[in-house]
Amino acid sequence: APEPSGGLTPAAVPPRRIEDCLPLLQDSPSKRFSPSKRKQYYINKAIRNSDLIPRAKGRKSLQRLENTRYLMTLLEQDDCGSDEGELSHSATPSIFTEACNNETYVEIWNDFMNRSGEEQERVLLYLEEEARKKHRRKLPVKNEDKWQELPAYTPQECFQRISRRLRATLKRGRIPM
Repeated sequence: APEPSGGLTPAAVPPRRIEDCLPLLQDSPSKRFSPSKRKQYYINKAIRNSDLIPRAKGRKSLQRLENTRYLMTLLEQDDCGSDEGELSHSATPSIFTEACNNETYVEIWNDFMNRSGEEQERVLLYLEEEARKKHRRKLPVKNEDKWQELPAYTPQECFQRISRRLRATLKRGRIPM
């Protein structure tokens, strides 16, 4: 029955739910779904966005997820070990750390990085050649010459010692995996 003010009685107006008052969010299910379905949608979305269930089921994605979890367990073990690690001796700094802390090395590195690509390549080739020369000086010359002189160790002879079928496969160039 209408009231004198022209409105309806409170018993005639159904109570409004909070879900009905909320604005639709981006990527939310449309209004036509029931509140329980909407609630389940948000729960599923939260689970998908968490680390509980991987969304992608591809091999690489799962491998990436497994690697991430493994790294996290290592990180957790490191966190636990740091409390007990006070008693153990500290590790010596790495070569990279020492190079970063040594001003001379930093100047050399900056000089190298400020060169053009061709100059950097020349420097690297020079250093590789120096390393080869140093390595040759350390090796006894006699042993190196002996095995090169023996005809049994020539590449052709070594190739001939491989079975005939394997040689044919290698000559074709298509190696079965």
